[in-house]
Amino acid sequence: MPRHFPRRADAFLFWFLSAAALALSAVSVAGSLAQVGRTFPGFVVWNNLFVPALGRPNWNGIRAGIPFRVRLAAMDGRPVSDREGVWAIVRSAPLGAVHRYTFEGPPGHADATTRAIASQRFTATDWAATMGVYVLNGLAFLVAGLAVFWLKPESRQSHALLAFGVIWGLTLVLAVDVLCSGRLERVYFMLQALSPAAILHLGLTFPEPRFPVKRSAGFLAGIYGVGLLAGFAQNRLLYRSYEGYLPLDNAVYLALAATGAIAIGSMAISVFRAHSPLARRRARVVLAGSLAAFLIPLPALVAFFLLGTSVSFSLLTLTGFMFPLSIGYAIARHDLFEADRFVKLTLVWAVLTGLVSIGYAGTVLAADRLVAGLALSRSPYFPVAFVIAALATIVPLRDLVQRAVDRVFYRTRVDYKETVARASERMTTLLDRDAIVAHVVSTLREVLFLEGATVWEFEDDGLLRRGAGSAGEATQAIPMSDPGLAAFSAHGSILSRDEVEESPRFRDCREALRALFYRFEATLLVPLTRTGQTRGLIVVGRKASGSPLSAEDLDVLRTLANEAAIALANAGAMEALRGAQEQLIRSERLAAIGELSAAVAHGIRNPLAGIRIAAQMGLEDLAADHPVRENLQDVISEVDKLEAQVRGILDFARPFEPTLAPVDLPVLVDDLVTTLRPQLDASGVSVEVKTDAGLPQAFVDSAHLGQALQALVVNAMEATPGGGRITIRLSPSPRLAGGARIAVEDTGPGVPPEMRERIFTLFTTTKRTGTGVGLAVVQKIVERHGGTIAIESADSGGARFVIDLPAPQGMA
Repeated sequence: MPRHFPRRADAFLFWFLSAAALALSAVSVAGSLAQVGRTFPGFVVWNNLFVPALGRPNWNGIRAGIPFRVRLAAMDGRPVSDREGVWAIVRSAPLGAVHRYTFEGPPGHADATTRAIASQRFTATDWAATMGVYVLNGLAFLVAGLAVFWLKPESRQSHALLAFGVIWGLTLVLAVDVLCSGRLERVYFMLQALSPAAILHLGLTFPEPRFPVKRSAGFLAGIYGVGLLAGFAQNRLLYRSYEGYLPLDNAVYLALAATGAIAIGSMAISVFRAHSPLARRRARVVLAGSLAAFLIPLPALVAFFLLGTSVSFSLLTLTGFMFPLSIGYAIARHDLFEADRFVKLTLVWAVLTGLVSIGYAGTVLAADRLVAGLALSRSPYFPVAFVIAALATIVPLRDLVQRAVDRVFYRTRVDYKETVARASERMTTLLDRDAIVAHVVSTLREVLFLEGATVWEFEDDGLLRRGAGSAGEATQAIPMSDPGLAAFSAHGSILSRDEVEESPRFRDCREALRALFYRFEATLLVPLTRTGQTRGLIVVGRKASGSPLSAEDLDVLRTLANEAAIALANAGAMEALRGAQEQLIRSERLAAIGELSAAVAHGIRNPLAGIRIAAQMGLEDLAADHPVRENLQDVISEVDKLEAQVRGILDFARPFEPTLAPVDLPVLVDDLVTTLRPQLDASGVSVEVKTDAGLPQAFVDSAHLGQALQALVVNAMEATPGGGRITIRLSPSPRLAGGARIAVEDTGPGVPPEMRERIFTLFTTTKRTGTGVGLAVVQKIVERHGGTIAIESADSGGARFVIDLPAPQGMA
């Protein structure tokens, strides 16, 4: 099963329903298309001779005024038993032959009615205008339900849409099979009876579960159980009792209308009463799609069944596809803005198209009456003038519709007090900076429906960097000395792009601020202020609607920025506290290692020396071919390894404070390479030293730093095969202002990713004969200088150790 689904059952359900829907739809559509080009009676009839409410105005049966939802009893005075018999008679006679059909309703209704109707050819246009409408809408519901379930299989809402999309979609698609071949009619009536339950299921689950679905799953089981019973009853009565089947079928259609009205009402309530702004937003979008799709069909069903109004059901399903489009996007997208824009544009152009079509038709009719008989109407320039006049009205009409849709979808009022209270309560529980930034960004996106929002903070090195919890493409860090950033920090309050362009206060720094807004692609900048200083900012993009930010929106931004600044300061203090605790733990660990090393030195090194001397003396007394000689050499080798391990522990545990003095780093590195030259030549490894321009003078303890660099170079040499290369690059530090960077890179195999996080931990080594002490000592020396050391992957595939040393105090 695909890994996309968290549960195997969901994967099986998706693929089973997809395959079943595809197979059933193919059979149904193929059976209906087989009727194109053939002779038919001028109306459609089911296999049990039931006459459904379906037809086109140009069909001879519709012109003759045949009654709907009655039973065909006789043809040309002779009783008929099924649809195949009717078709056989019609197709055995010439095209256009007139036949007399007798229709009878249920007992207690109107008497039998006879109509003389000429046969005609069923064209592709007839299929598209009747059965094609069912297929189009049915496939739209199927695709919406399956697509949303694929995108969000874990959501209760997507399960509800899957049930509704599959049941109602197949009901529409299989309806054409009932009208033509009838091979799947049993499945159709079962699905038709389940449709009210599926509608109610969706209406009480979207955009969030409500009573009684929220409280118990038994309610859903109950309504689907009722639907199954109705489906079995319909199938049983379909051929046995027309008098019993008709009331049950009427009840199913009325249930469709009732549950549809309940679902739309529930959605309308959610627009104002849903718990989250996002849920209310989704409800607004889907409510619009529901009204566009079902505002006419639902009352028409009631009028048809209760008032006897004649309506063709193919017209009732004409706009149904708008519902799966709107609800599918609303559920499937975590980010609703694309759905909003999609629905908004869809509605704008749908309404605009309708208005233009109506206006065009009305104008044509009016012009025809006004200019009829005038010479103007016969002028060759008249059509051109008419087209120009029509085009001149499109743009104002489009703007009018756009503003109307904007008011419906986007002119929401923000309850900023509730929003800030919930956001503040959440931030009091967060002590991680990334989590705080992500929470602020998500709150702004969900409440204000912004197209973009990011949080930036000043760090200790004086650079402004994007918070890791902010989504979006990374942007290079900005120094505090940036003119635009300095001007914004001096301003100290919310600043908009429009204010920068229009206010004379920013005349002197307008270009710098304009560049800052351009770099951020921002509409608004909101400062994060602590102790009267700007410590960061929130970058705000446009609203999804394109409308300006209101005063209430600014209140939300201002208050959330203040809360975020406090929360980030608390998180920073917590990080510092954790660092101090870690340093204390390390100090205690070093003290324990020091005590242990003293005991080791006293209790182990003297016996080791005695063992080595004894082995060495024994080795000198033995002949070169004596078999014990190899054993004594192994003893000496292992004693040397143990001595090196003990010496490394003593070096690591020995406290020291570096004596800082100005040091020329290139000279220090050249002396180191000269010292190691014999070892490098013996190993066949070359060393290249590169010094970048602008390298500052370092204030370090040359002895200790030389020891650390020697350990790194020796490690690189041992890891690099003969003919390899070690590169030592000296450059200004990009992390520590005024500091220096030393990078030692080799062409060896590199350090495995799983080892990098603990490579500086004591006793961690990647070498078979290593002690795991050298890099721990190197890190200790660097940190005693106030610097940092990190490991990276080199471009050559080897390892790169990077040391950043700070500038001396007062010189950064």
